[in-house]
Amino acid sequence: MKKQLYFLLILPVILVVTGCSHTEKTPTKYVPPPQEQTPKANATVPEVKFSGIKGEAVSFMGNKVEIDEKTIENGIAKYFNVEMSDGKVVYFFIVKDSGGIYRAAANACEVCHNAKMGFRQEGNNMICNTCGNKYPMEKIATEKGGCNPGPINKNLTVKNNKIIIEQSDIAQVVDLF
Repeated sequence: MKKQLYFLLILPVILVVTGCSHTEKTPTKYVPPPQEQTPKANATVPEVKFSGIKGEAVSFMGNKVEIDEKTIENGIAKYFNVEMSDGKVVYFFIVKDSGGIYRAAANACEVCHNAKMGFRQEGNNMICNTCGNKYPMEKIATEKGGCNPGPINKNLTVKNNKIIIEQSDIAQVVDLF
């Protein structure tokens, strides 16, 4: 019996000395990884280049762009680009819908314009190359906002077989580029 009592008294000492005693550890606090720092005010951020259909370059004649009416086919989008006075290039397209109305819209939308991928045509729809949203030709330039081509003009003027687009109409969508 003395051996058993002696053993019970000596066992805790052995455990402490050998490091086998149980001690509760404090849980390690989660520390998130360091975040990327915001670019400094004078740091240059690389600009994303427009990768959509750029189309034919046109120029302002006075305060308007004139496009030969014969180049626009029924139901087929024709793409163009024009440089604004501040050097910014605006990419746009013109369609002639089934009712014979010429419509112009930006090759960008308010939602996906930062991707700079523009729209493509599939049948009677313009499709956003970024998100895949479909927009019917008859609605081109009739609605502002959302993922649809930024409206320039829903009923373009035609004079002497030239489609006329006013610079002020194109200026409405310059912030999409």
